[in-house]
Amino acid sequence: MRPFLIYLHRYVGLLLAPFLVIVGLTGSALAFYHELDRWLNPSMLTVPIPQTLDQASLFDPFALHERTESQEPRAQIDWFDLTFEPGQAYRLFLLPRIDPTTGKSFEIPYNELYFNPYNGEQTGARTWGEISLAKENIMSFLYRLHYTLAFPKHIAMYGITILGVVALLWFIDSFVGLYLTIPSTKNQPFQFYYFWQRWKPAWKIKPSRFNYDLHRANGLWVWPILLILAWSATAFNLPEAYQPIMSSALGMRDPNALPKLDKPIETPGLDWRAAHRYGQHYIHQDAAQYGFTIEREQSLFLDRQHGAYHYRVKTDQDFGKHGATVAVLDANTGALISLTLPDTDSTGDIVHRWITWLHTARVFGLPMQIAICITGLIVVTLSITGIIIWLKKRKVQKNRLTQKL
Repeated sequence: MRPFLIYLHRYVGLLLAPFLVIVGLTGSALAFYHELDRWLNPSMLTVPIPQTLDQASLFDPFALHERTESQEPRAQIDWFDLTFEPGQAYRLFLLPRIDPTTGKSFEIPYNELYFNPYNGEQTGARTWGEISLAKENIMSFLYRLHYTLAFPKHIAMYGITILGVVALLWFIDSFVGLYLTIPSTKNQPFQFYYFWQRWKPAWKIKPSRFNYDLHRANGLWVWPILLILAWSATAFNLPEAYQPIMSSALGMRDPNALPKLDKPIETPGLDWRAAHRYGQHYIHQDAAQYGFTIEREQSLFLDRQHGAYHYRVKTDQDFGKHGATVAVLDANTGALISLTLPDTDSTGDIVHRWITWLHTARVFGLPMQIAICITGLIVVTLSITGIIIWLKKRKVQKNRLTQKL
């Protein structure tokens, strides 16, 4: 059994290595996505904070949303933040409308607009995800490379699926790799002290076998976080495999449980302001019932495929910077469809939220960002040392074969 697993681990690792080098390098940079983006594009993404913050009370995301759509009738905005970060530009993401004469999407010159939230002035515009190393586009390009292998948009799903399969194989192979480092205890009674004495060398790096030990020891030291990254990457890129496992094993709710409409909704019965009022009503109602305090509003999203608004807030029971409390309401009637609260989470919901937050460094602040950045570089190291080990073993095997001949 062990020889087969060694063979399997070696060749699966060889297959995954090029992809893991790409996602490891890009993931290291993406751990500081917003910080690097602001550093590269300060005039577009940062704004001076006024002497008095009274101007902040004048900020109206709904008015900005309405003004932008009226100025660009070929585009629509299906999601926007309800608050802004002090000193940072406010972002609106545009989606092309369907041209009724052709049935195809309109061509729009950009899909991101940035505004000074204190006075409403536009600070810049760009196309998110454009394949370019220009300073305006480099971070979103790295994100596309990390998530879709930067496949063209019309075939981006193939890139997503490929990386999803890679993530799933990586997750499984992580257990194989761990097992292969564990010393055999066959025909021996288990005693922790003697077991650890035999396993301890696997955690160390000796200069005499640097590549092999670097590969094995690095994998052991960060194994838990590698497992989290692999499984959360499966969640992002291969939900067809991830969702059934998490639902059956841990009771995770299906995020796509809402039935799809025959045709995406174009003009909902509720406008954005009305949907906002309904969302506030439901959240405040449940705040009294469940005993949580609303710290700030997060966002409002129109899901046209399912005919629903999603109103998200941050409460004192939500861990991390971003809120996880969401009211989903019918886009035509305002009726409450579902409410996601920390108190109603299943084990699967909690696990899913935490592994995705850890993957994207959205909790624990700077220390977590540094940890994810370093782990990305370790993934690259594991991949490269794995290739070197394979090449050395292949060379030895060739020499032996040559000597026999």
